[in-house]
Amino acid sequence: MSLIAATGPFGISPTTDQLIVVNLAAILVATTFNAPQKTIKWGGVLIAVITTTCALWCGH
Repeated sequence: MSLIAATGPFGISPTTDQLIVVNLAAILVATTFNAPQKTIKWGGVLIAVITTTCALWCGH
């Protein structure tokens, strides 16, 4: 039972570094999503998705 509680969705057990990356990505999206320039808006979303994916699945 403790194995299920220690593991998050998709079998991921996030570390502190991974949680920091996810939080910083959320801040990036929150600050750039209302930008009038589309490159800043979607660039922030794209960078946030890539860094979050890499932090969770690449294991760096």
